[in-house]
Amino acid sequence: MINYETTLVIIYLIVTIISFYPIIYQLMIIKRSGNTHKDKVNGGNLGVKGNVFLVIPAKSEPLDLVETSMRRLASLGLKLGTIYVLDGYDNSTLGIIRALGSKYGFRVIHREKPSGYKGGALNHVIKRVEMSDSDYMLVLDVDSSMSRESINELIKNANSAAAVVPHWVASNENDSLLARGQWIGYALFFKVLKALNDLIGWVPILGSGSLVNIGALRRIGYWPEDVLEDVELGVKFFINGLRVSYADNALVNVEVPVNYAGFLRQQLRWSFGVGRVIRRYFWQVLRRRHGATVLLYLGQYFAYVLQLASILMLVAMDIAGMSIPTWTFAVLLIMVVPPLLTYLYSLLMLDKELGGDPRRDVFAINSANLAFIMALPRIALANLMGLLGIGRIEWIPTPKGSRKWLGKALICFRST
Repeated sequence: MINYETTLVIIYLIVTIISFYPIIYQLMIIKRSGNTHKDKVNGGNLGVKGNVFLVIPAKSEPLDLVETSMRRLASLGLKLGTIYVLDGYDNSTLGIIRALGSKYGFRVIHREKPSGYKGGALNHVIKRVEMSDSDYMLVLDVDSSMSRESINELIKNANSAAAVVPHWVASNENDSLLARGQWIGYALFFKVLKALNDLIGWVPILGSGSLVNIGALRRIGYWPEDVLEDVELGVKFFINGLRVSYADNALVNVEVPVNYAGFLRQQLRWSFGVGRVIRRYFWQVLRRRHGATVLLYLGQYFAYVLQLASILMLVAMDIAGMSIPTWTFAVLLIMVVPPLLTYLYSLLMLDKELGGDPRRDVFAINSANLAFIMALPRIALANLMGLLGIGRIEWIPTPKGSRKWLGKALICFRST
């Protein structure tokens, strides 16, 4: 006869162990890349044949943030066509921003009837401004910054790929423990991106700081007009055989959320958006060479669904009065704890390499881990909604840094 209790325990073990696969995946892909010693950067005539347009979308961003962005970009003395595309501003504020644009020599475009989220704003610029297929669009968030050297690094690598992705650095890492934890997490994340670039010649496109070819955009139907336009664009490039490369020396300073509310809003959109991308392109990605590696990368948010299922199974077995064998926890101890400790050790060593203090920053790492644990049920639900194609999310700029954001909760889910 089948022992149903033992079967349930085994299923629980399998679900729980698999739910930690992102940690193992990241450690393994970094290790594999470290053993290859490959250099994907091409020599020779690097650069772009056409023009580079620097495009900064701003959706109801604070006026002082827009002015700071313009002043910062003007100080670089770049010979690029710089365009601010605005959504959600009243006539009074719009007039001020246009005056600032004239002052600094930047073009300002306002969408009267915005649609299609950030991707829609970027498509609006492409269709309104005369751009050739050999031109490139450099997208930069209004709260991000790049040096002239980093921009040149992107341009230098442009002809080897349809898009070039930069290296993000959290510029406000000292604003809170949570921000510090994300700074360390970003450092490891970009080691993973460098490994993906070395191993399979592809990385996901990032929404701030990426340089994208206009001809390639037209080939795949422009920017996706959904909640996670950057990741979806990267996937569309992958299934169409368009190379996306990573420039490790092209640094972009970005702001990260400093409190749990901002962190949660960001993670919900990312989890929901990735779920939608996987739902749409699963089979197309899988059929491509290295498709399984890409899907494993994209599916990391699904681990939260598995972790939630694992917790619910444990609670259900306890309520049902099932006796969970001691060997169950021994197996978990053997299978899960070593990767977790290795992962923590990797973060601390990376922190030390970057000039941090591991003894202090271990608390920052745990602060970020705690935020993920607190958000686990909602992140899992958001991912499931995206995967199943139910509900929708209201896209808004994520509250970040030490800026003062007013208003009520800006992200909500509702059924369609």
